[in-house]
Amino acid sequence: MRKLGQFILQSRLENVAAAAVSIGLLILFLTTRLFDSFELGPLDFVFILMPMGLLCFKALLQLLAGRDETGENADPLKYLAAFFRPFVNIFQDWFPFFLLCACYYALYTNLILRVNPHTADPFLSRIDAFIFGNQPSFLIEPFIQPWLTDFLNAIYFSHVLFFPGVALYFYLAMDRTAFRRLMMGYLTLFLMGIVSYLLVPAVGPEKFFGGQYTRDLHGQTVSHGVDYIINLGRVSHDCFPSLHVGVPLLIAFYLRDYRRKLFLPAVVYVALMCLATIYLRYHYFADVAAAFAYAPAAYALNDFVLKRWPGEQRTGLAGEIEKRQRQPATGKVPLSESGG
Repeated sequence: MRKLGQFILQSRLENVAAAAVSIGLLILFLTTRLFDSFELGPLDFVFILMPMGLLCFKALLQLLAGRDETGENADPLKYLAAFFRPFVNIFQDWFPFFLLCACYYALYTNLILRVNPHTADPFLSRIDAFIFGNQPSFLIEPFIQPWLTDFLNAIYFSHVLFFPGVALYFYLAMDRTAFRRLMMGYLTLFLMGIVSYLLVPAVGPEKFFGGQYTRDLHGQTVSHGVDYIINLGRVSHDCFPSLHVGVPLLIAFYLRDYRRKLFLPAVVYVALMCLATIYLRYHYFADVAAAFAYAPAAYALNDFVLKRWPGEQRTGLAGEIEKRQRQPATGKVPLSESGG
């Protein structure tokens, strides 16, 4: 038992988190018979599998381009080891996050109302009414325009590309400190969000107020396509906090640390996402405001845990985080200082 504890503490933190969630799901399957309902949601393929696939394709092209360098008399076992090593590394770096995303999208709808059958929409809507005197989504109705609906739908949908795009950028730049901090920060925020969704389940203004709106959003081709995809893969009762705002805000913090020139564009993107979530009636203002508390909390908590986790002290990530925190964020960090 002691050796098992030491093995866990010496492992990478994301592997421990993925294993813990998997064991929890196994127990859930055995006790609630939800195994037949487990399936990968369409967002799983966009959010994590797409960058994994691109990286594997890139590695394959590199291996095929350099295969003649091994020579005709190369040891077959060594050749196979060299061939599969890049794919093993990609799998090790990305799979824990894919597994957690898949569990979230595939099982969350089945879990939420079993844990807490009381939705919080009345409470959240009262907060908005207290602040604004009415629901923000009602106050925006006079400004609804088809072109604005299309634009904000595109912004809202881009959420599924923004995070994996930034993660893939850091990974291809071989900035492993930035990549692993970003991925673990996302995981921390993701787990905080799940706990919050279980405690404060809500369906959002669009469903809660239903026919009380006097104007439809009336988007055009872009909106119809986005609506179809979102309705196909959207998770129910996941309003408080808005991770559509929280995740880009968290990414902005890491861009401030490692790519300072991209920080301001990221802040503009966060502002547009705030507008999109309320205009499109997916979130209350309280959900958006909560994201501005959850994201910095996840950022700080993630670094706090990583610096103290024995496995990350062994990998050197803890030391890189401490080094980063001792120096000002002035832009791109040299690869020699970023763990790449």
